[in-house]
Amino acid sequence: MVELTLIVLGDTPPRGIHWSRPGAIHQARGWPENLYSMKMFMFAEQLEYDEETVVKLERLNLFLGLFYTPMWMSSTLAADAPANDLQFMKDMMKFKRTDPEIAQAVLQKLENHKWYLTQEVVPFALFSSRLSDKEKQDIAAKLHATEKAR
Repeated sequence: MVELTLIVLGDTPPRGIHWSRPGAIHQARGWPENLYSMKMFMFAEQLEYDEETVVKLERLNLFLGLFYTPMWMSSTLAADAPANDLQFMKDMMKFKRTDPEIAQAVLQKLENHKWYLTQEVVPFALFSSRLSDKEKQDIAAKLHATEKAR
């Protein structure tokens, strides 16, 4: 996925560009759609897509390459999830200037991901290396001031 992202964004992966036979795509956890859209975009001319389809694929792949792939690749630690989501929301607020339709759709989806930000889970953010000591102190103070659930 990372190599395809580099290619779509106009760069060449360190090991060059080569195509492999598809493997166990059923275990890619959400990646098949992204992989296919990138390949569809790269081969749009050979596949003879109409202009509208190419423009939509370009918009989608710009989003995938600049935001989704990097965010997914940095989501290996649960402690970083709140910081990652907050950064993703900030990025989408800025991306509204470039592509308001995609940015708004992503922000609406992110609204559905706030369910896990509970008083019991948020303390994991205190172990994140992505937050400054000041941010961790602010979180701790808020948690301390929050009434405990009964």
